[in-house]
Amino acid sequence: MDCEVWSVCIHYMPRFQCPFQMPTSRSLGSCKPPSSTKASSMSPEHRPTTKGMDTEHGYEDEVEAASSSSLQATSQRACDTCRARKIRCNRERPCSHCVSNNVECTQTDIIRPRIKHKRVLLTSQYEQKIDQIDSRLNEAIGLLKGLHETLKTSPGAPYIITPKPTSMFRSTEPKSSSITVVEGESSLAAQFSFAEDFIRKVAKTDPLQTSGLEMGESLENLSQIVAAYKQQLVSEETNYPNARPTKRPCLHTWELPPIEESVAVIRVAKSQRLAGTGWIYEYLPMNQFSTICLDVYFTEHYSEMDFIIVNAGLHSMFKDYSTIVIEDERERCERHALLCCANLETALSNLPLHMPPIPKAIIALLFGAFHAIELSKPFLAWTLSSKASEICQTLGYHQESSLKSGREEDDRFTKFLFWSNYFVDKSLSLRLGRASTLPEWTITVTRPSFMDSHPEPALAYFVLWVEAARCQGKIYELLYSPDSVGQRDEERTSRVKSLISDLENLDKATSETNKKWIKTAADTAGQDLMDFYETSDETLRLSLLTLVHRAAPQDLGSSMTFSPDCVNAARATIEKHKDCIAVMKRSGDTYFPAYFQWTLLFAPFVPFVVLFCHVIETVDQADLGRLGEFVASIKDAACVSSAATRVHHLFNALHGIALRYIEYRSVQSYDNQPQSDPEIDWVLATLALPPSWDEGGSQQFQEGGSNILRGNAVVDNRHCDATTLEETSIGVSENRSLMRMGHQMELESWFYNSEAMTGILKQYETKSTEES
Repeated sequence: MDCEVWSVCIHYMPRFQCPFQMPTSRSLGSCKPPSSTKASSMSPEHRPTTKGMDTEHGYEDEVEAASSSSLQATSQRACDTCRARKIRCNRERPCSHCVSNNVECTQTDIIRPRIKHKRVLLTSQYEQKIDQIDSRLNEAIGLLKGLHETLKTSPGAPYIITPKPTSMFRSTEPKSSSITVVEGESSLAAQFSFAEDFIRKVAKTDPLQTSGLEMGESLENLSQIVAAYKQQLVSEETNYPNARPTKRPCLHTWELPPIEESVAVIRVAKSQRLAGTGWIYEYLPMNQFSTICLDVYFTEHYSEMDFIIVNAGLHSMFKDYSTIVIEDERERCERHALLCCANLETALSNLPLHMPPIPKAIIALLFGAFHAIELSKPFLAWTLSSKASEICQTLGYHQESSLKSGREEDDRFTKFLFWSNYFVDKSLSLRLGRASTLPEWTITVTRPSFMDSHPEPALAYFVLWVEAARCQGKIYELLYSPDSVGQRDEERTSRVKSLISDLENLDKATSETNKKWIKTAADTAGQDLMDFYETSDETLRLSLLTLVHRAAPQDLGSSMTFSPDCVNAARATIEKHKDCIAVMKRSGDTYFPAYFQWTLLFAPFVPFVVLFCHVIETVDQADLGRLGEFVASIKDAACVSSAATRVHHLFNALHGIALRYIEYRSVQSYDNQPQSDPEIDWVLATLALPPSWDEGGSQQFQEGGSNILRGNAVVDNRHCDATTLEETSIGVSENRSLMRMGHQMELESWFYNSEAMTGILKQYETKSTEES
């Protein structure tokens, strides 16, 4: 037994009787009931055996026995004279000393009072243990409540409980369930927020004419979800949907897919014909992955990182393999994939804060980040990739001077790990509007180039992904970070041109790489997969190009919010998206989830917002048709994730608003004079939108366009009709207007109440069907 175990035993020994200790007379005597006061003063050997304890007079018998024994005990004490003179007494009555001196021999009975022992007060250690027990009880109650809710809402779902964040100690900090997430200026939420600000300003500046269309109820429902969908809770964004609650897990007791099935799917994966498993070969050669699998299956001496790596790899393999097998085998593979997914998420959710700075930890964290991205949880991916960045920097992977191990293979693998982390970090920096954890000025290791020689296609295309991530990081840093937003127009224009040049170079590098590797890659992975990669990467690049143009300062004298280059880039993105959809249709939509996660959600998909605003300004029917085609093409978002469904609702709602707005614009008065519509003004006031006013304000709107673009716009009601304002929106515009909040506001919160959003869309679809 080691020292720690001994210390624990010693700590608890005083509280319990040792089970291996033989009973003694003292230990047995301690079990007797308390006796009288006199009895307490007797020595153990002279205490009488109590009798009659089982009778109704047992207690009196004990008292009498104690009293009689007390008289006997007095003869065993020295007499008063000997005790006073401090001389030896023979303890007889009378004693020899008193007889010889002819003095009275007396003995006085002394009854010593029973000492009352005070109870030891609780120490801080015991208080801490009580607090721990209390918190664990609360945790158990919370898990039971969560189980009840899970069974109530999903009676046919697997028995999987999502853990709630708890603390072992009491805290005064606010609970994470009540904290909302905040995204930056480049986030998708900020782009939708801009669209919302835009339509409000247009509604204020553009004359709307009374029509027979019944929009009041639909827009009123939309206004009700404005407040409801603003709150995007941290507890919802940072939990794993399939994670099982546990303490530090005993990993070797967890269920895994049968070893025969795992070996079979690994053999299939070695052919590299599975879409999602190419990344595994670079992070771990197949022989190493097989070795780690054997360790996890047949030994108990493996780390949490090994467990995460194995389950992440098997989850991807079984998931991809299920798309190319027959029905019965597909169900079995999907079942194994779900099991590995639950294992992976549970292990990730229980990772310690302080992880060992080793390469395996980086691999496990990156696998977790990739999985979080596929769950549409960028905040969770950011948490994992940030920890990986910390370990990379701890190990010095970002510095060229630290990568001189003497072995070229080890240095290549180290660089691959670092640039993989760089790829995730820079991409999420733009997606979430946060500063990168890997600043460019700290990186001295050589960035991979498409001019380098690569042994296989995966590494060649990996270079392009790293370069795209670098552009994403620069877009946030130079155009959307708090510092860049306040730069002069000349500086921002210069930065826009620089980033456009970088994206053009990326396009050229992509063409060169395709010429060199596309055929080899297609022979290995299949033509459909490579066509999907090509079109989806081009869609992402055009989306980034639109995002760059969208940040360009407005040209002097321009009547449009966005430049023609920005609108054209948005149109090109939507067209390339259509090409990608056509490629995916050839494969039965196998790649649709990956496309949604790694293209539409991986970077802010601003082209839709740009075309939406352009349609509002120009009533362009062709662009309105592009918006409708785009929404229809992603109607299967519900099969991807709940986040994808919410984004689809956003796009669908914006398209519906644009369509209704154009219908209003098409209804003009005979005298062609702008008029105020009380019903519309009331609805706009309910939505915190400024009411309509005369065309003289259009110039005011255009002049404020660049400020709106930068999130600094304020509502100007100088041109509003005073009577209309008083009747429809007194105090509403000042108290509820989002224009003053810039783009930190999350427009996605509009549509958090999916039932309300679905009701609006169903109303519009029903009305459109009846009219047709």
